[in-house]
Amino acid sequence: MSRHAAWVGSGVLLLGLSVALVPATAASASSHKSKTSHHKAKRRSSSSSSSDFVKLGPLECPKSSIITTATGTTFKGPNSQNGGTAACIYLDQAGNELNVIYDSPGESKSKWAATDPSNIGQPAPPVSGLGEAAFETTTLGHAEVDIYESSSKEVAVTLDPYNGANVAPSELTEVIAVGRSLVRLPYPG
Repeated sequence: MSRHAAWVGSGVLLLGLSVALVPATAASASSHKSKTSHHKAKRRSSSSSSSDFVKLGPLECPKSSIITTATGTTFKGPNSQNGGTAACIYLDQAGNELNVIYDSPGESKSKWAATDPSNIGQPAPPVSGLGEAAFETTTLGHAEVDIYESSSKEVAVTLDPYNGANVAPSELTEVIAVGRSLVRLPYPG
């Protein structure tokens, strides 16, 4: 009988541990604040001929100097986050997170232009002179610009303010400046 009690006691202990660990794991997984999950980034496997990019796992990311020059703010990185959206992630001293996502939309410019504003949050006014088409928004708690260059080339840039703070107009200006810098570069991969 004592052997049976030992097995039951061990089972209760394991059940208790797994119940205790699930909330901790979920809290850890949800601590990342990036809100760019509507993008399905194309993973890069070939290397770019441009010295403006660094290889980061399967991604090719713009060097942090490009982001820093465009924004006038020092950003460190890139790091990557591959849980959902493969993004090149940069952080400034204030803890703001800037994400760059290269994507392959696989659709015509007209279809992309008809659907992208609702995907990134309304209102999403167009941005002239940026790629073939571009939209900006601050609706979903971050500054974002999505830039369509062709059916196989899209780039999205988002800035998530530290600790869920409100988006400042200057942050949208920074995101658009990064977008303008990135479209001047060769597309990675």
